[in-house]
Amino acid sequence: MAASDPKSWRSELNNHPLFLHLRQGEDDSKSNRAEARSLVVVQDGDIFVWNGRGSNLGTANLKTLLQDEDEVGKRPLKFQTLLCTDPPLSEVNHVTFNPTGNHIALWGGGGVSVMEVPRRWGKHAEFEGGKDKVNCRSYPVAERLFATQSSLQLLQVDWHPGSPSDTHLVILTSDNVLRIYDIEKPDSPYQSFQLGEFADSFSLHSSSSATFNQALGETAVSFTFAPPVDVPVHDKLKWKGDQAKKTETMYPVFVLRGNEDVYYLLTSLEQKSPKVCLQGPLTMHPPADDNYGIDACSILCLPCNPPLVVIATTTGRLYHCIVLQGEEEDDDDRRSEVSWAGSDVSTRSALDMPEPSLYVYESVELELSLGGTPDDIDSYPDYQPDNCPIRLHPDPSSDGRYHCSHAMGVHSVALPWISKLHRFSQSDEEDKDSLLELSRDQPCIVEHLVCTRPVPSSPPAPILGVTVVGDQLLGPTLLCLTSDITCIALPLLSIPKGAQPSDQECFQLLTRATQVFRDEYIKKQYLAREEVEKRVDLLKEQKAQQQSDLDTLREDRKSLTEMAEKLAEKYEEANEKQQEYLKRVENVLKSLQARLPVLSDAEVNMKKELDSLQEKLKHLKNSTQQVKTKWDYQKRQVTQQARQTSSPALSQSQTKHMKELLKQEGDKIGELVKQVNSMRLQCGV
Repeated sequence: MAASDPKSWRSELNNHPLFLHLRQGEDDSKSNRAEARSLVVVQDGDIFVWNGRGSNLGTANLKTLLQDEDEVGKRPLKFQTLLCTDPPLSEVNHVTFNPTGNHIALWGGGGVSVMEVPRRWGKHAEFEGGKDKVNCRSYPVAERLFATQSSLQLLQVDWHPGSPSDTHLVILTSDNVLRIYDIEKPDSPYQSFQLGEFADSFSLHSSSSATFNQALGETAVSFTFAPPVDVPVHDKLKWKGDQAKKTETMYPVFVLRGNEDVYYLLTSLEQKSPKVCLQGPLTMHPPADDNYGIDACSILCLPCNPPLVVIATTTGRLYHCIVLQGEEEDDDDRRSEVSWAGSDVSTRSALDMPEPSLYVYESVELELSLGGTPDDIDSYPDYQPDNCPIRLHPDPSSDGRYHCSHAMGVHSVALPWISKLHRFSQSDEEDKDSLLELSRDQPCIVEHLVCTRPVPSSPPAPILGVTVVGDQLLGPTLLCLTSDITCIALPLLSIPKGAQPSDQECFQLLTRATQVFRDEYIKKQYLAREEVEKRVDLLKEQKAQQQSDLDTLREDRKSLTEMAEKLAEKYEEANEKQQEYLKRVENVLKSLQARLPVLSDAEVNMKKELDSLQEKLKHLKNSTQQVKTKWDYQKRQVTQQARQTSSPALSQSQTKHMKELLKQEGDKIGELVKQVNSMRLQCGV
């Protein structure tokens, strides 16, 4: 079987070494918790799975499953382990990538940490060249906040889509505060928004009031980002006395409370302390007595035009709400409808934008379990189909589809009327045909893809993760990680074997594929080509400028070299003249000193020293003459004694003593001669 078939990699996925390794600790990794988690994510064809036992992240390339068995140079099936330098202290329940894919948020109810994705290199572009274990820098965010407030719970974490560096993290906590952190400065929040009046009482004195508010559903439980909008900004020009009106791109946030009230908040990262207002609760049409329930748990905004908001409840009911922009009103009326947000009202923000409203287009109830009676709730306390939190997941391959994960399985919801709604919003107001076509449209399509607890007697088996593979080689696929570390891969686009679509369906499919190809590929390639051309032109200009700078530097170096040579020659000439001037000055000073009428102190001392030496020379001369006379006398005496034939009159001891005396006298005479000679040399005689 050729592994290059897109269907084959889905069947071989569970035999991958990554999942075989994770199953080795299956018994230890099972948790008694019944909530669904998000421990698996796919980014650019690579799957990442959080391993709670080792506090690390396992990753593998899914495209290796597409290789043929006899392919030359086949890559081995392997996985890499990304280790945390500072592992999270609390349990990790969710793994979220930032838009650029270079940071990962690891978060749970007790805190959030950020891991930096290592670089890729090597033949197969693997992390750190293909090492089995790679150390990744990780650090906690808002560590002091969760350490000082033990009762504080983290409800949701998401990356801010308007971050210029993709490093701003948005966290929602149980104290009814929405905080934005810059992970480069993770200790203090970059921005903070109060979503309720009892936010401060949570951690100071009255924790019971916060619990009471949660029981009434008056605290925020979830949020979602909507497509960016242009908000008018008024800058007062003092020298003109008028106002210049311009726009600023802001990113709306829909905040959901437990009582299903939806609030609207405009955010911008251009200022650290912006003055914004929390609008709401938004009006929902048509109105309902119970406000469409009091047990909301999750909210999701689909990026269509107009935006579509999905609200999920713990009982399994979904509400599809179309966001409608309100009409322009007076500032006074608008101010009265704006809810407080812990900051003053600015000339920009909600006062310049009408408050939107929600139109509940349809509602649908999910079948969470395949069987069960009311008596099963008493028999099985852990079986509570009416209290099952649902987590909503967008589908990157289609704007008209999203997925729901919960403790009992996975549902997929398709909205076939999204494209018609878009055409209706783009059409003229007098176009009634599109309105009739929209009203006759079919409702949403709900598919129960995975059921992990079909009957109440089944053990709890919450979903550990849901993600969508959007790679074109792998094909659009929904991956579900079950509690027994089994990865279920379901294709999102498939045609049954033997099915023969009609010509109209083929034409619609071809038209849709062509449109998607133009919008998603050709247009992006054109944009990429333009950016590459701009970059090439910019690099050419930089190269020409750098070449010109190099030529200028060469000329400057040449001129500096010539200048240095000239300065060296001038220095030699100046040095020679200076030596000549010094000699002339010395001669002048000597002549001046010689012509002075009075001797100096040094000359007087020298004269005295010469006079004393002259006297010493005379004394030494006399002493030398006496020594010579004695020497002559001794020679005559010795000669006379030698002529005598008789034996000497002196004894042997006397002769010896005499020799010693003569030797001493000779030594003294030699020293005197040396002194005389030295005196002569000193006096120049």
